[in-house]
Amino acid sequence: MLSSIERFKAHVLDQLGEGVIVTDANGKILTVNRAAEEIHGRVRLDVPPDDYSDTYKLLTMQDEPFPTNELPLSRAVLKGETVTDAAWKIKRPDGSVVVAVGTARPVLDEDGKQVGAVLTMRDDTQRHHAEEGLKEALYLKEMLLFEVNHRVRNSLQIVSSIVSLPLQKLQDKEACEALRQTRDRVDVISATHRSLYELGTHDRVDCVKLLPGICSQIVETYKAGRGIKLTCDARGEIVLSISKAVSLCLAVTELLTNACKYAFDGRKNGRITLLIDGEGEEVMVSVMDDGIGIKQGAVDPSGMGIGTLLVDALTSVLGAQVDCETGSGGTRHTISFAQEDMAPHKAPASSEPTPSRQSRSA
Repeated sequence: MLSSIERFKAHVLDQLGEGVIVTDANGKILTVNRAAEEIHGRVRLDVPPDDYSDTYKLLTMQDEPFPTNELPLSRAVLKGETVTDAAWKIKRPDGSVVVAVGTARPVLDEDGKQVGAVLTMRDDTQRHHAEEGLKEALYLKEMLLFEVNHRVRNSLQIVSSIVSLPLQKLQDKEACEALRQTRDRVDVISATHRSLYELGTHDRVDCVKLLPGICSQIVETYKAGRGIKLTCDARGEIVLSISKAVSLCLAVTELLTNACKYAFDGRKNGRITLLIDGEGEEVMVSVMDDGIGIKQGAVDPSGMGIGTLLVDALTSVLGAQVDCETGSGGTRHTISFAQEDMAPHKAPASSEPTPSRQSRSA
């Protein structure tokens, strides 16, 4: 028969919102409060550690029978461990399954000797189901976005094929070149979307991984019958949203196309170096050639050819600065912008004379 103090303690435990299970030094269950009874749908006292799992129908989060010696309360009783915020499942007598989260601790007397253990627990089913529903919704969203990018890529490939069709019949060289460049630009956008699908993302692209392959294809297009060699030095990472990645890739390929078309005029051989540096706080992408340089008056007098307009428009999306250094030893275009916030780049003040700065028109 319970004493008045024991009845008072039991009454206090029953008022708690959390479930509480108390054991003796050997692990036999002494007390199960009302909240713990509601969570389990049952009460069994004098249950030893070996029978916890079977008696209370305890399961792992993978719906397997919970190994008795791995249960939080068993670990507190048998090993003197403190286990916090552990999760498990409980199958009630009515067949429903509850997700519980609890903390088990050994109980020590004044001399440090273990005299029992206590488990506090709460019903976490609603939050768990909400979290699982959110994960499922996010997974569905990811799959839909992958499908959208896949379809966009396929549509762009169709556009590229349509643009290429007249090339087989057109005799006008300028018209053919215009169509060829249009096709190449569409292909760059298509390649960017393809990378989303291949890299397992849907809105972010690492341009350090993407640009070398795209640029190699551009050079292959223009090197027929000429010894143009491309060297690429890629460092770090430049992770951009899809719109900014497209802008950067298009701007770089425009500069590369210009180099292939104009830098080696009158020569059979040439070298182009592509530097993609994403290691620092500032992104730098340079297209360098060892060609003849840009001669005064060799470009559109307005300085606003299609290529120039396109590069300026694309780099403005990035908040980037584009510098051009040219001379008899070749030309170097450098695109630079802030790595983190894509803020507009401000050129540092310098007392040194600046090299000739011009843009080559596509």
